[in-house]
Amino acid sequence: MRTQLNRRFLVVLAMALVVVACSVTAPQQGPLHRWWAGFGLVIPHESFPADCRLCHEGASWNQIRADFEFDHEARTGVALHGAHAAAHCLRCHNDRGPVATFAAQGCVGCHADAHFAELGPDCTRCHDEQSWRVPNARVAHLHTRLPLTGAHLQVACHRCHAGATIANFRPTDPDCVSCHAEEMQRTTNPPHVGLGWVDRCDRCHMPTRWRPAVVR
Repeated sequence: MRTQLNRRFLVVLAMALVVVACSVTAPQQGPLHRWWAGFGLVIPHESFPADCRLCHEGASWNQIRADFEFDHEARTGVALHGAHAAAHCLRCHNDRGPVATFAAQGCVGCHADAHFAELGPDCTRCHDEQSWRVPNARVAHLHTRLPLTGAHLQVACHRCHAGATIANFRPTDPDCVSCHAEEMQRTTNPPHVGLGWVDRCDRCHMPTRWRPAVVR
Protein backbone atom coordinates (compact mmCIF):
# COMPACT_ATOMS: atom_id res chain seq x y z
CA MET A 1 0.00 0.00 0.00
CA ARG A 2 2.79 2.39 0.94
CA THR A 3 4.55 1.65 -2.35
CA GLN A 4 1.41 2.52 -4.33
CA LEU A 5 1.01 5.76 -2.39
CA ASN A 6 4.62 6.67 -3.09
CA ARG A 7 4.15 5.99 -6.79
CA ARG A 8 1.00 8.11 -6.90
CA PHE A 9 2.82 10.90 -5.07
CA LEU A 10 5.69 10.76 -7.57
CA VAL A 11 3.28 10.82 -10.51
CA VAL A 12 1.41 13.83 -9.11
CA LEU A 13 4.71 15.57 -8.34
CA ALA A 14 5.98 14.94 -11.87
CA MET A 15 2.80 16.32 -13.40
CA ALA A 16 3.00 19.39 -11.18
CA LEU A 17 6.59 19.99 -12.24
CA VAL A 18 5.61 19.74 -15.90
CA VAL A 19 2.83 22.29 -15.42
CA VAL A 20 5.18 24.67 -13.58
CA ALA A 21 7.89 24.26 -16.20
CA CYS A 22 5.50 25.01 -19.05
CA SER A 23 4.04 28.05 -17.33
CA VAL A 24 7.49 29.45 -16.60
CA THR A 25 9.15 28.82 -19.95
CA ALA A 26 6.19 29.28 -22.30
CA PRO A 27 6.19 32.62 -24.09
CA GLN A 28 3.85 35.35 -22.90
CA GLN A 29 3.80 36.77 -26.44
CA GLY A 30 3.12 33.41 -28.04
CA PRO A 31 -0.33 34.24 -29.43
CA LEU A 32 1.10 37.39 -30.99
CA HIS A 33 4.34 36.19 -32.53
CA ARG A 34 3.97 32.40 -32.34
CA TRP A 35 7.60 31.92 -31.42
CA TRP A 36 9.17 30.24 -28.43
CA ALA A 37 12.72 29.27 -27.60
CA GLY A 38 11.54 25.74 -26.93
CA PHE A 39 10.81 25.26 -30.62
CA GLY A 40 14.55 25.26 -31.36
CA LEU A 41 16.41 26.89 -34.23
CA VAL A 42 14.28 28.74 -36.75
CA ILE A 43 16.83 29.81 -39.37
CA PRO A 44 19.12 27.14 -40.90
CA HIS A 45 22.69 27.62 -39.66
CA GLU A 46 24.55 25.26 -42.03
CA SER A 47 26.34 28.16 -43.75
CA PHE A 48 26.98 30.15 -40.56
CA PRO A 49 30.42 30.44 -38.89
CA ALA A 50 31.21 27.71 -36.41
CA ASP A 51 31.99 30.23 -33.66
CA CYS A 52 28.55 30.84 -32.09
CA ARG A 53 29.98 33.68 -30.00
CA LEU A 54 30.11 35.91 -33.09
CA CYS A 55 26.35 36.38 -32.80
CA HIS A 56 25.15 34.85 -29.55
CA GLU A 57 25.51 35.96 -25.95
CA GLY A 58 26.79 33.50 -23.35
CA ALA A 59 25.18 30.09 -23.18
CA SER A 60 21.76 31.24 -24.35
CA TRP A 61 21.41 30.54 -28.08
CA ASN A 62 18.40 32.85 -28.43
CA GLN A 63 20.17 35.87 -26.87
CA ILE A 64 21.87 37.97 -29.58
CA ARG A 65 24.94 40.00 -28.67
CA ALA A 66 24.35 43.71 -28.05
CA ASP A 67 27.11 44.64 -30.50
CA PHE A 68 25.86 42.28 -33.21
CA GLU A 69 25.68 43.93 -36.64
CA PHE A 70 24.11 42.62 -39.82
CA ASP A 71 23.81 44.47 -43.13
CA HIS A 72 20.32 43.30 -43.99
CA GLU A 73 20.21 45.02 -47.38
CA ALA A 74 23.60 43.74 -48.53
CA ARG A 75 23.01 40.18 -47.34
CA THR A 76 19.32 39.75 -48.22
CA GLY A 77 18.53 42.46 -50.76
CA VAL A 78 15.83 43.89 -48.50
CA ALA A 79 16.53 47.26 -46.88
CA LEU A 80 15.08 47.92 -43.43
CA HIS A 81 13.99 51.48 -42.68
CA GLY A 82 12.53 53.29 -39.70
CA ALA A 83 11.07 51.10 -36.98
CA HIS A 84 11.74 47.99 -39.07
CA ALA A 85 15.49 48.57 -38.69
CA ALA A 86 15.12 48.39 -34.89
CA ALA A 87 12.91 45.29 -34.85
CA HIS A 88 14.31 42.14 -33.26
CA CYS A 89 15.30 39.47 -35.80
CA LEU A 90 12.81 36.96 -34.41
CA ARG A 91 9.89 39.31 -34.99
CA CYS A 92 10.15 38.37 -38.68
CA HIS A 93 12.25 35.22 -38.67
CA ASN A 94 10.14 32.99 -36.47
CA ASP A 95 8.44 29.61 -36.55
CA ARG A 96 5.42 30.81 -38.57
CA GLY A 97 7.13 30.04 -41.86
CA PRO A 98 9.30 31.64 -44.55
CA VAL A 99 9.39 35.44 -44.41
CA ALA A 100 8.63 35.65 -48.13
CA THR A 101 5.23 34.05 -47.53
CA PHE A 102 4.16 36.90 -45.27
CA ALA A 103 5.99 39.66 -47.13
CA ALA A 104 3.98 38.77 -50.24
CA GLN A 105 0.84 39.82 -48.35
CA GLY A 106 2.17 43.32 -47.76
CA CYS A 107 1.85 45.03 -44.39
CA VAL A 108 -1.01 42.80 -43.25
CA GLY A 109 1.31 39.81 -43.50
CA CYS A 110 2.84 40.93 -40.20
CA HIS A 111 0.55 43.67 -38.88
CA ALA A 112 -3.09 43.22 -37.94
CA ASP A 113 -5.41 45.33 -40.07
CA ALA A 114 -7.07 47.68 -37.56
CA HIS A 115 -9.30 49.01 -40.35
CA PHE A 116 -10.89 45.62 -41.10
CA ALA A 117 -9.95 45.75 -44.80
CA GLU A 118 -12.04 48.91 -45.31
CA LEU A 119 -9.09 51.01 -46.50
CA GLY A 120 -7.37 48.61 -48.89
CA PRO A 121 -3.89 47.09 -48.72
CA ASP A 122 -1.83 50.26 -49.31
CA CYS A 123 -1.00 51.35 -45.75
CA THR A 124 1.53 53.91 -47.03
CA ARG A 125 -1.32 56.24 -48.00
CA CYS A 126 -1.56 57.20 -44.31
CA HIS A 127 1.31 55.52 -42.46
CA ASP A 128 5.08 55.53 -42.74
CA GLU A 129 7.72 53.18 -41.34
CA GLN A 130 8.54 55.36 -38.35
CA SER A 131 5.41 54.62 -36.31
CA TRP A 132 1.75 53.69 -36.68
CA ARG A 133 0.65 57.26 -36.02
CA VAL A 134 -0.52 59.13 -39.11
CA PRO A 135 2.01 61.97 -39.42
CA ASN A 136 -0.20 64.45 -41.30
CA ALA A 137 -3.63 63.72 -39.79
CA ARG A 138 -3.84 66.95 -37.79
CA VAL A 139 -2.60 69.00 -40.72
CA ALA A 140 -5.31 67.52 -42.92
CA HIS A 141 -7.84 68.39 -40.22
CA LEU A 142 -7.16 72.10 -40.83
CA HIS A 143 -9.25 71.81 -43.99
CA THR A 144 -12.33 70.52 -42.16
CA ARG A 145 -15.21 72.33 -40.44
CA LEU A 146 -13.30 72.12 -37.14
CA PRO A 147 -9.58 72.98 -37.45
CA LEU A 148 -7.79 71.45 -34.46
CA THR A 149 -6.06 73.92 -32.17
CA GLY A 150 -4.99 73.99 -28.53
CA ALA A 151 -6.00 70.98 -26.44
CA HIS A 152 -7.87 69.45 -29.38
CA LEU A 153 -4.54 68.68 -31.02
CA GLN A 154 -3.82 66.08 -28.32
CA VAL A 155 -7.16 64.25 -28.53
CA ALA A 156 -7.14 60.78 -30.06
CA CYS A 157 -9.23 60.50 -33.25
CA HIS A 158 -11.62 57.92 -31.83
CA ARG A 159 -12.65 60.25 -28.99
CA CYS A 160 -14.63 62.28 -31.53
CA HIS A 161 -14.94 59.78 -34.36
CA ALA A 162 -16.20 56.48 -32.98
CA GLY A 163 -15.62 54.77 -36.33
CA ALA A 164 -12.09 56.08 -36.82
CA THR A 165 -10.56 52.60 -36.88
CA ILE A 166 -12.43 51.81 -40.09
CA ALA A 167 -12.02 55.30 -41.59
CA ASN A 168 -15.55 56.36 -40.71
CA PHE A 169 -14.90 59.94 -39.63
CA ARG A 170 -18.40 61.30 -40.16
CA PRO A 171 -21.05 62.31 -39.52
CA THR A 172 -19.58 64.21 -36.59
CA ASP A 173 -21.14 67.42 -35.33
CA PRO A 174 -18.44 70.10 -34.94
CA ASP A 175 -20.47 71.96 -32.29
CA CYS A 176 -18.87 71.96 -28.84
CA VAL A 177 -21.81 70.38 -27.03
CA SER A 178 -21.68 67.32 -29.26
CA CYS A 179 -18.61 66.26 -27.27
CA HIS A 180 -18.83 68.37 -24.11
CA ALA A 181 -22.53 68.15 -23.19
CA GLU A 182 -21.80 66.38 -19.89
CA GLU A 183 -19.34 69.06 -18.77
CA MET A 184 -21.89 71.75 -19.62
CA GLN A 185 -24.67 70.05 -17.62
CA ARG A 186 -22.43 69.48 -14.59
CA THR A 187 -21.33 73.10 -14.43
CA THR A 188 -23.20 74.95 -11.64
CA ASN A 189 -21.00 77.97 -11.10
CA PRO A 190 -22.40 79.61 -13.10
CA PRO A 191 -25.29 77.25 -14.00
CA HIS A 192 -24.88 77.03 -17.75
CA VAL A 193 -28.12 75.17 -18.48
CA GLY A 194 -30.18 77.43 -16.21
CA LEU A 195 -28.81 80.53 -17.89
CA GLY A 196 -29.35 79.11 -21.35
CA TRP A 197 -25.63 78.93 -22.12
CA VAL A 198 -25.93 75.80 -24.20
CA ASP A 199 -24.25 76.86 -27.44
CA ARG A 200 -21.49 79.08 -28.81
CA CYS A 201 -19.04 78.04 -26.09
CA ASP A 202 -16.32 80.05 -27.80
CA ARG A 203 -17.89 83.22 -26.43
CA CYS A 204 -16.23 82.46 -23.10
CA HIS A 205 -13.95 79.47 -23.56
CA MET A 206 -10.73 79.00 -25.47
CA PRO A 207 -9.71 75.68 -27.11
CA THR A 208 -6.60 75.49 -24.93
CA ARG A 209 -8.47 74.64 -21.69
CA TRP A 210 -11.88 75.11 -20.04
CA ARG A 211 -10.54 77.36 -17.30
CA PRO A 212 -10.13 80.22 -16.95
CA ALA A 213 -13.15 81.32 -18.95
CA VAL A 214 -13.68 84.95 -19.92
CA VAL A 215 -17.28 86.14 -20.03
CA ARG A 216 -17.74 88.30 -23.10
